Amino acid sequence: MGIPQTQAPGWNIVGHEHVIDILRRTLAAQQIRHAYLLTGPPRIGKSLLAHRLAQTLLCTGGPDPKIAPQEPCNNCLACRKVLHGNHPDIHVISKAADKQFIVIEQVRALQSDASRRTMEGRRNIFIIENAQDMNVQAANCILKTLEEPEPDVVLLLTVPDVGVLLPTIISRVQLLSMQLLTSSQIQQALTERWEVEPEEATLIAALAAGRLGWAVEAVEDEDLLDERKAQLELLTKIPVSTTIQRFDFVQRQGTDGEKLRQLLELWLLWWRDMVLAANNCLDLTVNVDMRDLLKKQSAKVGTREAERMVRAILQTQESLDQNVNARVALEVLMLDTPTIKA
Repeated sequence: MGIPQTQAPGWNIVGHEHVIDILRRTLAAQQIRHAYLLTGPPRIGKSLLAHRLAQTLLCTGGPDPKIAPQEPCNNCLACRKVLHGNHPDIHVISKAADKQFIVIEQVRALQSDASRRTMEGRRNIFIIENAQDMNVQAANCILKTLEEPEPDVVLLLTVPDVGVLLPTIISRVQLLSMQLLTSSQIQQALTERWEVEPEEATLIAALAAGRLGWAVEAVEDEDLLDERKAQLELLTKIPVSTTIQRFDFVQRQGTDGEKLRQLLELWLLWWRDMVLAANNCLDLTVNVDMRDLLKKQSAKVGTREAERMVRAILQTQESLDQNVNARVALEVLMLDTPTIKA
């Protein structure tokens, strides 16, 4: 997430004060655990927080260069290298673009790197982004590192939900639960840090639904809001389409797991809005620019069907996390989608 760089010391993270306070106290007591699991919805800053913790652990600008401070100084050589993404003691592991999973070879490479001495800093830090993407072999292999960690190794794993990992992994990490931000937090951050005009910041903050990462992306990518509206207009036509048209929609989506997750995330927000609209709570909906359509469709669907659709989308998201065939999962969801007469 493109947070502005600053030379002032500090974590420079919007919100998540509770988690940062836990980490500050841990750093002050010099009781760093060998592994942390950061959980929370997509695009709320899990990866950013993992990198900021890594930076703090490697920072040499504190009172004692041999001890990690409670916050990064953002000025020392180590901090600058982390901010520029080229510190040799930070290793980021994620699913390769041409792969469906994080595979065992990546975990074995991690273990090989973990057994070596650090290049520059006091810690060897490994960030496993979207750790739910590990296949069974990789997940079982990472257990060895978690059970027998090298003394200078810290693992930072990110996942959308704690339930997507093996219980044996969860039992060997410290859990850090991150929550969605409020619209006012996002709006204030956009106007103060990114210098967005108040009216635009208000709209983006509402559409972000607590996800600062999405809001920042919307600011930095002028096409994102247009793409979101175009996608949403397609999704809102599905209830009035035929079965053949619904399956054709699935065919056109492809099998890119990340794109499908983003699509389902958008659709989930829409159907949650449908539940609110069906209960005369239109003012609480996220998609503020499409409230007329929400009001019209929710009147035809009703609360019960809208709630059922929310559960169906959540089940589809869970199926994708469990590596069920994406096309099959989406086809089932198409059949579950309520039908609205045009």
